[in-house]
Amino acid sequence: MKTIARVLIVSALVAAQGVAVAGPRHYDRHHHHHHHHGHHRPNGAAVGAVVLGLALAVPLIAMARQADRAERAPEVVYTPPPPAPLPPATVYVPSRSAPVIYPRQGQSLEQQEYDSRECNRWATTQSAAMADAGVFQRAVEACMDGRGYTLR
Repeated sequence: MKTIARVLIVSALVAAQGVAVAGPRHYDRHHHHHHHHGHHRPNGAAVGAVVLGLALAVPLIAMARQADRAERAPEVVYTPPPPAPLPPATVYVPSRSAPVIYPRQGQSLEQQEYDSRECNRWATTQSAAMADAGVFQRAVEACMDGRGYTLR
């Protein structure tokens, strides 16, 4: 667009200049060319050619400027979102069989179940217990030992 507009502007101005410089042409062979010195007035054709050239050039200049502004408009660049994070690495911990729990103080089965639930809940509050099954299991065992149970 910009190149076309510039070519048209230059063409219009060159054409207008050519018409203005050439002036009127007389094709009458009996016409004698007289030179009048002193007062020189531009002829109407030359003025008309300049006006025509400007009438063509001004809108084309505006189009070229608009094309320049459009070229300088910020380009929208698509940036893909970052890849989703990988899931945390799974650490293989050989599973220990659940310990056998023996009440040391004659606790009932209902009391043992209650204590087991409470020790599991408490173990979840210990640092690293939720990320490491071994830490969680040791916390539960320590809690049960503290409540009077033997674990084997």
